[in-house]
Amino acid sequence: MIDAAHIVEITAIVVESINLILAAIYLLPIIFNPRFHNVNNLLTANLCLLTLITATYWIIDYILHGFFAASFRNTVLLRVFFQYWETLVNCLALYGFVTISVNRCFAVVYPQKRFFKKLSWCFISAGIQWMLGFILPIPVFVGTYMVYLQGNPLLVPWLGPYIFFVVLVIPAVVFVISNGIIYFTVRASSRRVHTITENSSGNFSIERLSSRDIRLLKHMVFVFIIYLTGWSPIYIAAAAGLTRGMPDWLYYLLELPAGVSFMILLLDLLWYNHEVRQYLKEKVFEWLHIQ
Repeated sequence: MIDAAHIVEITAIVVESINLILAAIYLLPIIFNPRFHNVNNLLTANLCLLTLITATYWIIDYILHGFFAASFRNTVLLRVFFQYWETLVNCLALYGFVTISVNRCFAVVYPQKRFFKKLSWCFISAGIQWMLGFILPIPVFVGTYMVYLQGNPLLVPWLGPYIFFVVLVIPAVVFVISNGIIYFTVRASSRRVHTITENSSGNFSIERLSSRDIRLLKHMVFVFIIYLTGWSPIYIAAAAGLTRGMPDWLYYLLELPAGVSFMILLLDLLWYNHEVRQYLKEKVFEWLHIQ
């Protein structure tokens, strides 16, 4: 009989499979169509590649934990590597998303700097993101491996808070700073473009937020809320030490929003990439023979 844990695991596998499909659909046109070879699209392609890696890892992880749990728990060294790889793939995926925000920040603040529009900048920023994704989880591997060598259970007191910091706090801070800079730069630009009207009393009226500014702010808030609500539950619980002895179904349920949030973020990126979205729409209509 299928228990609650298996139901949540199967749901998570379905979610990650959808992420795989979305990432592949988004990635292929960018790779094979030269007109999409610009910095923004290539960084998005980098994120799609990372999503493929992350989703594949989580599908394997859920299968091993859900259907081969006894064998997996008895292989302690394998659990050490999985602890490291879990942090690694999550860091890579989230830092890939944040890299897009940082790149947009540079493009908005320095619109005349050609360097930030070159492919070399794309590879530099993506390379830094990959490097951080591999380096920051190393203490996780070292800590769990040292405990393994000592023959103790894989319980490292500082592990939960450290993973919480590198996976959730660092990306959130960078995301808030970069998007805050984008918003205030765009806002200042809007103020320069619009004239200030003088009211009847001779004073100057303060310009209200334009519809463009409001849309930009709403979108930033939406993305940040999706990010936090998706990734916070499991990492806050782990940092607080609440995952020890937690029922499997509840643990998997806390992990599930992360996959759902990444799906929403992928769809959001695709929706706002009008060029790629229009290309995919035309291809679908062509395949379905719709005029």
